[in-house]
Amino acid sequence: MTRFAKGGKAAAAGLIIALTAAACGGDSDSGDTETKAPDVPKGGTLKLLSVSDFEHLDPQRAYVSNALNAGRLIYRTLTTFKSASGAEGNEIVGDLAKDTGEPSEGGKVWKFTLKDGLKYEDGTAIVAADIKYGVERSFSDLLPEGPQYAKQYLEGGDKFDGPYKTPAGLASIEVPDEKTIIFKLKQPVGDFNYTVTLPTFSPVPKGKDTKTQYDNKPFSSGPYKIETYERQKKLTLIRNESWDPKTDSVRKAGPDRIEFTFGLDPAQIDQRLINDSDPNAAYIDAGGIQGASVVQAIKPTVDGRRVEGTTQALRYIAMDINSAPFDNPKIREAIQFAVNRETLQTARGGTRAGGELIYQTLIPGLPGRKEFKAFDVPSTGDVAKAKAALAEAGKPDGFTTQLYSTNVGKGKAVAEAFQDAMAKVGIKVNLKLVDPAVYYTEIGKSKTQNALVVAGWGPDWPNASTVIPPLFDGRQIKTEGNQNFCELNDDAINKRMDDALAETDLGKQGEIWAELDETISKTGCIIPFTVDKSVFVAGSKVKNLFIHPFYGEPDAVALAVES
Repeated sequence: MTRFAKGGKAAAAGLIIALTAAACGGDSDSGDTETKAPDVPKGGTLKLLSVSDFEHLDPQRAYVSNALNAGRLIYRTLTTFKSASGAEGNEIVGDLAKDTGEPSEGGKVWKFTLKDGLKYEDGTAIVAADIKYGVERSFSDLLPEGPQYAKQYLEGGDKFDGPYKTPAGLASIEVPDEKTIIFKLKQPVGDFNYTVTLPTFSPVPKGKDTKTQYDNKPFSSGPYKIETYERQKKLTLIRNESWDPKTDSVRKAGPDRIEFTFGLDPAQIDQRLINDSDPNAAYIDAGGIQGASVVQAIKPTVDGRRVEGTTQALRYIAMDINSAPFDNPKIREAIQFAVNRETLQTARGGTRAGGELIYQTLIPGLPGRKEFKAFDVPSTGDVAKAKAALAEAGKPDGFTTQLYSTNVGKGKAVAEAFQDAMAKVGIKVNLKLVDPAVYYTEIGKSKTQNALVVAGWGPDWPNASTVIPPLFDGRQIKTEGNQNFCELNDDAINKRMDDALAETDLGKQGEIWAELDETISKTGCIIPFTVDKSVFVAGSKVKNLFIHPFYGEPDAVALAVES
């Protein structure tokens, strides 16, 4: 997805162990034996402050980390990640399903059985057919923004056009009864039970589907339901009295009300939290405290209200290699040498709140990853080599181009730092700054986005299969909801991705992903610069504040308020 943050270095060993266990088969006991959520304070109003609204709350369209995180308050999926910090937070358990799934035929078929007592906000039962319909609506061209794994993995998925055009549905999703759903895949997928943690696999009753308007009020299967939603301003959640905590070991459901306020200046959010002027408030944006506020945020007066760490989000800049001048490999090389990664890191908050420098697409902790540099460039860049490459490209005086980024906070700061670095070699970069609430929608329009973009990505689960194909498989390029911002479409690379996905030995599969990481990096179409770190501060009455390793921000389903 377009995601901002998933996991962290500290959890790397846990990531690999969890993935290996998943690939070996379903955990048939996890639905009944998983660790229950600790007791939390009940009642009160939790206030969540945000720079921007969610791009989408529709579960089949949501694919940015803040919406994936907050969405778990409203809807449930077949499996989900535990609500915990560190390695434990990367373990999956049954959510709507009793366990983490039952594979057969070598991982080509996956069966999930639903728990008893699952209900929507109106008290009606959640049935397997609703999950099937939810997955099927993700194929519609009306809802293009979500993950593409269902289309990629399911038999016939590449030809199915969604339930609005083909009401008969997709034959490779079977529901033999109200409690059973079976997925038939094109090839073995050993970690498919991680795939179904995504909100693509949440239930939508056909009678409640309002198509594109579903974004405004998803029908709740979780502990909260929407009371009011004023886009770009405020979202208020209240308890879903039909939700049964006995069916849910993950969600804490502490507050009586949760109020999201959108459109706030990030510096103002920082000061409200640092000064504790809003004791019931917490930051819910993946970026956390801005770089300029970090010194204040780490003072002793904020101890006990602050959490920080690596979020495992890759921050990068991509260039469209099918558009001039980026179709020239020497131009791409020039930009690679002109980039000053240290100033980009500083723009995001330095080593403490900005992240560790990186030179490749696969982040530390992913199975098979090998460290390398596709271009022998220092962290501050090499102006002389950049100018030499420009001369070889026939552009000794540089050229003018455009860079997309968000218009507030760290995104704007990164864009300005990149602009300054390019100016040193004669490349003039005009900035196209976009509201974060619509940013990925805007840059996902492949026909109009033909320049440079600042972006972020985190693994959808701990496997490079959730990084390389979404970002670089040319067959996944779409006119809307596109995530292959490089517009890379190389037959040999695409074929090698198929080889990796077909490889059931995770060790060998990791080796192929590592090979692809290096091959793609050498095209010069992507400039990775940091693996994110963030600092989050909450009000003094907010409890259970920790960074979830998958969502890369405070776990929304864990937060509670002390009365």
